[in-house]
Amino acid sequence: MQKNSLLKTAITAALLSLTAACASTGNTDVNDPYENTNRAIWKFNRVVDKAVTRPVAVGYRTIVPELPRKGISNIFRNLTEPWSFVNNILQGDINGAATTLGRFTINTTVGLAGIFKVSDKMGIQYQREDFGQTLAVWGVNDGPYLVLPFLGPSNGRDAFGTIGDFTAEPVNIGIDRLDEKGLLLAKLSLEVIDTRARLHSTIESLYEENDPYAFARAAYRQQRDFQIRNGKRDTSEEDDLFDALEDDE
Repeated sequence: MQKNSLLKTAITAALLSLTAACASTGNTDVNDPYENTNRAIWKFNRVVDKAVTRPVAVGYRTIVPELPRKGISNIFRNLTEPWSFVNNILQGDINGAATTLGRFTINTTVGLAGIFKVSDKMGIQYQREDFGQTLAVWGVNDGPYLVLPFLGPSNGRDAFGTIGDFTAEPVNIGIDRLDEKGLLLAKLSLEVIDTRARLHSTIESLYEENDPYAFARAAYRQQRDFQIRNGKRDTSEEDDLFDALEDDE
């Protein structure tokens, strides 16, 4: 078995162990029955961020100029499009699938492999779809709130969706089939660094909150509701938490 396959199996097993005991409970304002464990994992993730991820991301921001960094972020965004297309189809959203395919085609060709977000200038809105969103469209409840080691805020449904994202995403499958040792790990590592660097100010602001754990929990729930509704906010809730942690896509 190749190294990439071993990595995939290990991550899948870890996520399965977390989701195996997650009952499909109904939505509540704070559905966090494992809060003590979640807070412990949150603290662990923060230690890892402080010791490893943050210094690397800060170094990346210092060494690499802003324009090339944006190009790299755009490439990673473009690489998510094939999986978004698949999830559009699984959700029965044919119009969304057509939009995703068109956006991917434009950015891959005219945008030089996605370096430039040409579709944005054409008014074609970016909408990322993942398997967690697909499960929600299929009627799967979110289950209990979870904090995953290294990955951060999630819930029972989205943790299982993460397994699907990692194992079935077309780009990851293509890289795995190239049989180049470490290539998939290198891609995932660079994605983490890019994301941490792009959201540096937001994450630093989060850490300054009185209870960053509770703040992130509320923001994650709002953000996921927003994504599942394809950008239509629930006007019955406050939007300030969502605005504070919304990804800069």
